[in-house]
Amino acid sequence: MKIRPMEASDLEAAMEIDALCLAVPWTAGIWRTELESPLGLHLVAEEEGWILGQIGVKSILDELHITTIAIRPEHRRAGVARTLFEAVLDEFPKAREVYLEVRPSNEGARNFYSSLGFRETGRRPRYYGDEDAILMTSSLRR
Repeated sequence: MKIRPMEASDLEAAMEIDALCLAVPWTAGIWRTELESPLGLHLVAEEEGWILGQIGVKSILDELHITTIAIRPEHRRAGVARTLFEAVLDEFPKAREVYLEVRPSNEGARNFYSSLGFRETGRRPRYYGDEDAILMTSSLRR
């Protein structure tokens, strides 16, 4: 498995993965805006030319905000998400805090984030429109 920066040519695969994984996937316009952001970094996990998953992060000073992470369902629980997360941390060695939002109903994701050292630190009412978000935070000790 190879981890590399997402390119515009990966947009179709990213949107397909989003559609498989997210209740409200990002539009092509949102993806283009995110890819052009000077604060953002998007990585993909690729194997034999096939995109297995992606992660997006915004960096502000020593804080990171995971904006998206999605893995093709048939490749979950195989270390893809963990590898992507570790690759993001490698790109930002000065990061001290990492934040993300997750649906309360997504128990699998919440358990995964807990295994990475995240803890629940707040709620964002109606963040997803139909559901609140749980804010999770990880304090990095390096």
